Amino acid sequence: MHYSLKTTPVILWKALTVLLFVWSTACTTGPVTRSTYSETANFRVYQTYAWYKAELPSPITGGGRGYSTLLDQQIKLAVESELVKNGLRPNEESPDLLIAYDIALPATDASETDTVYAPGFGYGYSYWYGYRYRYNTSGIPAYRSVASLPPGTLIVDLIDPNTNSLVWRGWYEAGLDPVVAGDKDINKAVANVMSQYPPVPVTSQ
Repeated sequence: MHYSLKTTPVILWKALTVLLFVWSTACTTGPVTRSTYSETANFRVYQTYAWYKAELPSPITGGGRGYSTLLDQQIKLAVESELVKNGLRPNEESPDLLIAYDIALPATDASETDTVYAPGFGYGYSYWYGYRYRYNTSGIPAYRSVASLPPGTLIVDLIDPNTNSLVWRGWYEAGLDPVVAGDKDINKAVANVMSQYPPVPVTSQ
């Protein structure tokens, strides 16, 4: 097929436009959803859950925007809904898994309090208001602390109560603001995090 000198620049321009579109599409990514887990954990044996009893040594005053019990309830309900979809059921007496969550905050916000962070934690929504988690995180490959995640990241942790060790962590870099986040934002963030659970392939002991 023969192209004239007049049509060749048009064809080249169209081809360049297509290439630029493909390149820009490939380089554009949405919020990141990731997870990591203990390779020695047998996730098939986990059938029940309860919430981790975090310590609250004293109220935190000044510099904060207020810990929202409503937000806390919304996140917990959303997480429980996703766990039930995966066949888990609540059991306060002898759960197979304990659940904890957090939201990463900007360092400038978190540093406004006198909170002393435990090893592996920091710059988190719960820690900002004095909540202390005391579970072991050493068995998780490529573990990242709350402080290392972008502000607004929702983190969900699953802990083995028998060893008090973290066995699974999922997070969604959603840009959540605890002050203005609504039900839709929370449900979407939680659904994205819990879509990573259970890990595939499931590791058998």
